[in-house]
Amino acid sequence: MKSKTKVILLALTVSLLCAFAIQQGTGLFKFKELSGVTETQSKPKMTCEGLLNGTFQQDMEAYLKQNCGFREPLTRLYNQVLWTFFRYAKVVEDQRVLVTDDNWMFEIWTVEEYYQSRSYNYAEDSLGMAQILEAEAQRLIQLQQALEPYNTHLFVALLPGKEQICGEHLPKDYYFNREKKITAYEFYAKRLKELGVNHVDFAEWFMQIKDTVSYPLFPQTGTHWSNLASQHTADSLVRYMENLAGINMMNILLGDDFQRTLKPDADLESLMNLIWPLKKRPNRLAYAYPDYDSTAVRPTLITVGDSFYWNILNFTPVWDVFEKVPYWYYFSTAYFDSASKVGELDVLQEVMDADFVMLSYSTGSLYEMSNGFSKRLLYLIKQMEKNNQKTKNNGIQQ
Repeated sequence: MKSKTKVILLALTVSLLCAFAIQQGTGLFKFKELSGVTETQSKPKMTCEGLLNGTFQQDMEAYLKQNCGFREPLTRLYNQVLWTFFRYAKVVEDQRVLVTDDNWMFEIWTVEEYYQSRSYNYAEDSLGMAQILEAEAQRLIQLQQALEPYNTHLFVALLPGKEQICGEHLPKDYYFNREKKITAYEFYAKRLKELGVNHVDFAEWFMQIKDTVSYPLFPQTGTHWSNLASQHTADSLVRYMENLAGINMMNILLGDDFQRTLKPDADLESLMNLIWPLKKRPNRLAYAYPDYDSTAVRPTLITVGDSFYWNILNFTPVWDVFEKVPYWYYFSTAYFDSASKVGELDVLQEVMDADFVMLSYSTGSLYEMSNGFSKRLLYLIKQMEKNNQKTKNNGIQQ
C-alpha cells in the first residue's frame, strides 16, 4: 500500500512539473495578465563566473518566478488567500495604497494631501509654498496673454482629487501628524480668478453635486474620477471652450447610464491581483456620442496634464469633436502626436497652430502645475520675438 502511495505521489509530482514546463514553453493556456508594473527579467546566460559567485542562480530564480507556467492564476490564488484570511496585500504593505474597513481604496499620496497637504514635499512652510505657486500663476497669465495674438486659447482645468470628494471615507486617525498647510488647489482656485487666468473649477463643481448625483463621482476602488463623471466633465469642457473662443463645436451627448465597471474604475483594486472582486458600490457608465452638427468646427486641443485625462480620451468621442488631440502627459511623454517625447517636438509651433491648450491637473498634481510647460513656452516666445525684431531691424538698415 505504501509503495502504491509513493508511486502515485511521484506520478503527480512529475505530472505537475511537466505541466508547468509545457505551459512555460508553449503558453498553451491564456490567462489574464497581472496588473502593475514589473521589471522584465531576461533569461541569464550561464557562465563559470556566474555559477561560482551565485549571480547566475539568483538571476535564474528571478527569471523562473516571472516566467513559470501558470504564474498568473497561482499568483492570484496566493493573493486571494492572504487577503481573505489575513487581509494582507502587497500594495498595502508597501504603503502604496490604503484600504479601509469598508473597502474604500486611496493612494497614500492622496491621503497625505488630505491630512496635511503635500506642500511639505515642496516647501518648509506656507509662505515658501505660496511663493512657488504664485510664480507659476504669474507665468500662466503672461503665457495666456502672449498666445492671444495667435488665436491660441490657454486655460486651466482644476480637477478634483478623490481625497477631496470622498474624504469622509478615510479613517479618522492616521499617521500623518503634521499641521495641515496651504494646498495648491486652495491657492489656485482663488489666485487664478484674481489674475484673470482662464480656468474652469471642476473640483468646486464636484463638491457641490457630490450629495445629489445618482452615480459615484469617484469609484470605491479606483483612484481617478469615475468614467461616467469624466464623460459629464468632457461635455462641460466642450461648452466652456465654445464660450471661451466664441465658436460652435459638436457637443457630447450621453445616453442613459447603466451599471458597468471598466478600467480605470477599479485601477487600485486591480493592483491587488485577486481572484474575486471586492464588495463595493456599483459603478455607472453611459454611451457617449457627438451631436454631429454640420455647422460645427473641429478645433485642435493640446492637453498638458496628469492621468485623469485618460478617462476622457477613452470614454468620450473626442476624436469626432476635435481635429487633433495631442496629449502631453506631464509635459514629458507625447501621445497622439508626431513623436513620443515632447522634447522631440517643435513645441512652440504646435502650440501656435492649436486652437486650445488645456492644463489639466487634479488636486494632488497641482503642486507641479504645467510641469515646466509655461516656463518653456514663455522662453520660446521671447526668443522668437527677439529674432523677429532682429530680422525687422536688419531689413530697415538694408
